[in-house]
Order: sequence, then structure tokens, then C-alpha cells
Amino acid sequence: MHSKMMNRSLVVLSLALALISACDGADDAQDASVRDADAPPVDDAAIAGDAGLADAGSVDAGSVDAGPGTPSDVIRGRFESTAAVRECGGLARWESPDGPLLKFTMNVCGDDMSALADTLVANLDAVADRGQRALIVLNQGPNLPDAWLARCETYSLVTGRFSGDLCLPWDASYLADLRSALVDVIGPRVRGHAALEAVYFTTTTMTNGAEMHFRVDRSEFPYPGDAVFQGAYRQVMDIHQQAFDVPIVFEAGHCIWSGSSPDCATPLDLYRYTRDTYGLRQTGVAIWNCAERFWAGTGTGAETFGALALLEEATADGASIGCQTVGNFTQQACRFSDADVGDYGTATPGMSTMGPPPCVEDGTLDPEGACVDTMRWFAGVEARAEPTLRIRGTWGENWSTEFSPSGVYETSAACRAAIDLLAPE
Repeated sequence: MHSKMMNRSLVVLSLALALISACDGADDAQDASVRDADAPPVDDAAIAGDAGLADAGSVDAGSVDAGPGTPSDVIRGRFESTAAVRECGGLARWESPDGPLLKFTMNVCGDDMSALADTLVANLDAVADRGQRALIVLNQGPNLPDAWLARCETYSLVTGRFSGDLCLPWDASYLADLRSALVDVIGPRVRGHAALEAVYFTTTTMTNGAEMHFRVDRSEFPYPGDAVFQGAYRQVMDIHQQAFDVPIVFEAGHCIWSGSSPDCATPLDLYRYTRDTYGLRQTGVAIWNCAERFWAGTGTGAETFGALALLEEATADGASIGCQTVGNFTQQACRFSDADVGDYGTATPGMSTMGPPPCVEDGTLDPEGACVDTMRWFAGVEARAEPTLRIRGTWGENWSTEFSPSGVYETSAACRAAIDLLAPE
């Protein structure tokens, strides 16, 4: 599972770009013992727009034809998107069958990268003790060590919940600090660890430090031009690939920049560069706004539907593709409702997961239906809408709530079977 491959077989898929309204995915889920409302901030802008949607009835687009077949060595598993580890030396908690997505900020141990490495190893050891595997994400964005910020050219991000200084991603001092942290300190400590399945690519121009979106108008940012900007993403990917001996994956359900002209070319360039340079086995993408509604119908915006080309190409290639659902099925089934997909409940206008429950408690919530339809769509078994994204996903990162004793994975055999479609073979 940990060897790098330099050769690959490329299957080219004809792509049709369309537009869909810009919506946000969940950044952080929750440990089973903690309420979702107490979770780290999520990036969510679509709740109000989901209210009052009609039932799609028995819409059935049939089995998904999604490319030449999934290789046997892709990432597979029913992982849990846990609460972030918020203290240096802290340990995550999880209940999922195959292991956690372990989340840390790059500055959780301040400037001490050795202490951060110790924290990662302790968590991986805990995963290995249970015979499981883990993915790791080190959030960057406005979560950089103070010493890095003191040495680099900075930009002040102001987006409400996600605000703070960050280094410009092409800054030489930043790249040197990132290389030192990952290649010289952290990588050697975790390389070859039996529990390490994959590591997320992250960089500074990510609103919440992990997802591809950057909620800034490009005209208000010191943009250096496409060549320098895309080159910086490639350099950061090179550092990740040099540091770790597992697949490097990145969140690809969004494009970059706010406004009417999102940059979907840079994520696509990053995927192709990684695939062609390091091999398909060393490449993976995930959608953290995982719900068919973002990809169904014709849409009116650009951000998520603009990412369609990348996801279709990754599916055609047989790449590893992950799903972190936009909300949890157990309490937030309405977040999956769509006129083209299905009616799983009604959203409370204006609410998000940081406030009161986002779904109207009127007895119409359908956690099982949301789970079954979403996970079967993602696994490439059956889509609900037409047109839609034809995807063949390989691993899941479901919210902790699903795996709690009262969660839908535990209470619904049909939901369990749908999530188990992503179980290791």
C-alpha cells in the first residue's frame, strides 16, 4: 500500500462543464461523545436555500457507468471524521469500523514541530492498537505557527469564523518552513507506520485550512498570476510527496476564490500534475461537500459544478476518491434534500450546524433514505438524478454521529449496508 508508482494508465473521459450554485461542505465532524453543535467551525452557506424542496419520488438514474474499474490498491474504508485534536499531545476518539480521519492544525503545538510529530505518532499508535488505519490532515490556512508568520509575507484573511494571518503560498520562507516541518521532522517519524493510510495536501490559501475553497475575491488578493500560483500548489504537493510514503489526497469538491469567477483550473492542474508525476496510486481526491444535490440538475453557480471535470476525470482514471458528507444523516438529513434527488426533510431557514439543529423537527426527517441514497450514489451503484455526477468513490469519512449508539449506521441495516459498500475488500 505504501510504494510509489511512476507509471499509470490514463483513460481520457470527455467532460462537459456546467454550473451549479456555490455551496459549502462540512469542515469538521464530531466525536461520538460530543454534540455536532460543539464541533469545530464548518463552512456552510446552503442551509436556507434547501428549505421546502419537493420530493423527487422514485427518480432512478440506474447503475452508474463510471470508467474502467477500480484498482485493488485504492484507498478503501469506512473512516470517521473525528473532532480535531485541539491540544498538543491530545488523542482523538472514534467508533468507526476502519479508523479515523485525524485532524490537527499546523500550530496545535505552537512552533514545536517535534511535539507535533509526537502527537501524530501517539494517535497513529492508538489506531494501530485497534488494528485500524487512519488518514491525517494538518490544517494550514490561518493556522500556521507564529514563527512561520514572522518570516513570511503574510495576508490577513477576514471571513468571519475563519480569520487570521497566513503566508502567501509561493513565499520562499513559507515553503522552506513547510519543507523543514514535513520532510525533516514529521515525515521521518510517521513514514512506514502501519496505521497510516493517507495524508491530506493542505496549503495556506484554504479558508478553513483543509478544503480547496478560498473565500476571497481574487481582485483583493496579491495574486501573482496563474503560473506562480499553480506552481506554488505544485511545490507544496512535492513537499508532501517527499515527506510521506502514502498517497497524498486533497479536497476537490470546491474551486478557489469567491465571486463569479472561481478558479477550477488550479485544482485540476494539481490533480493531473500529481497523477502524472507520482503515479495514480500516490494520488487521491475527496469531496467534503459530499451529497448528490451539489452535482444534480443544471445549477446556476460555478464553484461546485466547476469541480465536476476533475471528479469525472479521477473517476475515469480509477483514482482513490473519498466522501465526507455535507452533514450527518442522523440529525441533519434535510441537508441532502433536493428536488432532483429526494426529500429527506425540511431545513430551518438561516440555520447552520453551529446553531440550533438545521432541520425542522416535524416528523418528516428521513436519515435512512438520505444515507442509503447518498452512499449508493457515491459508491457508483445508483444515482437519483439526471443529469448528475457519475462517480465511483472508494472511501468514506462519515460524521461521528452516525457511529454513535443512536446513529443511523447502528440503527438502520439499510444505511449500514450502504456505508459498508466502501469497506476494505
